[in-house]
Amino acid sequence: MKDSDRRKLVRILGMLGSDHPGERAAAALAAHRQIRALRTTWADLLRAPKPREGGVIVRTVYEYGIDHARAAEARMRQLRGEIASLKQENVRLRNRLAVRAAQERRFRVVSEDR
Repeated sequence: MKDSDRRKLVRILGMLGSDHPGERAAAALAAHRQIRALRTTWADLLRAPKPREGGVIVRTVYEYGIDHARAAEARMRQLRGEIASLKQENVRLRNRLAVRAAQERRFRVVSEDR
């Protein structure tokens, strides 16, 4: 598959995450048509490349300047902050619900007395 065809297919597949059902359906149909135009199948496209004779495919990922421990700690701090804010929101909502329930009970008592 040519690089330009691959980029086009990637753009089309990216639209499958749309919030709009019609756009998702159109993207799926466009992807299907793209695969047919390339005269291939999804199975052929997704099959792992065959290793060359006598060779092993080696892929190296270079991550320059990334401190994984610090990145994980930063993410954990972020999550702790998010958890704390969600707990506060939960307390606020519970209090609002309790106030609303008390108002409703008072309203019923007043209505029954009439």
